[in-house]
Amino acid sequence: MTTKPATAQQTTPRPLGCLPQSVDVPQVKAAIRLLTHDGQPLAAFDERDQCISAGAYLDPHRETGEVVLELLAEHRPTTAREELDAERVRVTGEYADLFRVAGWTVQEFREGDHTGRERLTRLILTPPAPTAHERMTAALAEHGITAHRDEDAGNSWLVIPLTGDDFPGVGTPHMVAYVYEAHEDWMFVDAHMEHWAGGWRIRFNNGAAEVVIHRSEVDADPATGTAVAAKLIADIRAAWNG
Repeated sequence: MTTKPATAQQTTPRPLGCLPQSVDVPQVKAAIRLLTHDGQPLAAFDERDQCISAGAYLDPHRETGEVVLELLAEHRPTTAREELDAERVRVTGEYADLFRVAGWTVQEFREGDHTGRERLTRLILTPPAPTAHERMTAALAEHGITAHRDEDAGNSWLVIPLTGDDFPGVGTPHMVAYVYEAHEDWMFVDAHMEHWAGGWRIRFNNGAAEVVIHRSEVDADPATGTAVAAKLIADIRAAWNG
């Protein structure tokens, strides 16, 4: 009789850049994507939540949608504290530039060092509001629906097939979703709804003619208005497909 050799106990990989309880927080995920895309190192932690590798660390403020970003520097006994402080200021400043360029709101937090001098130590970041396109695409995805962006003459909209996921061909029944701004006589999905006095409109096209079947209130909360419109689209698709 042979005995199966003992194998080393495997540990679950831990997330980089945040603690496990923060990994699914939207603003943390968005910040990590941006840092990773820019090639910035992310802090790593052991099972006791002790930092074992230097890099960016993100701690969310769930109630406000903000996230705090700071550099956890590698402890180097041979490096002077002044040099470590200067590195933290430099890298944190680079973080600030990166997030500002990406449209985030950046607040700089400063505190005194061992000499009493104030230094930049961390950032409080607020993600940019999603565009109408991003809002509706995410809302429809929750219903398993794919939308396709289209545009013409400065206007943009989303085309939603009644069957399947492909962009509907000419004469194929479909729906069209966009935000209508009456003051500008403009339909869009590429801008932020918060910046314009517009609401969602949904058109139903049977392949030959098109009619508006839904109008959101202009002052409706963007998240609520989008969710209602997406639910209507999902219900119509479900009824169409019987």
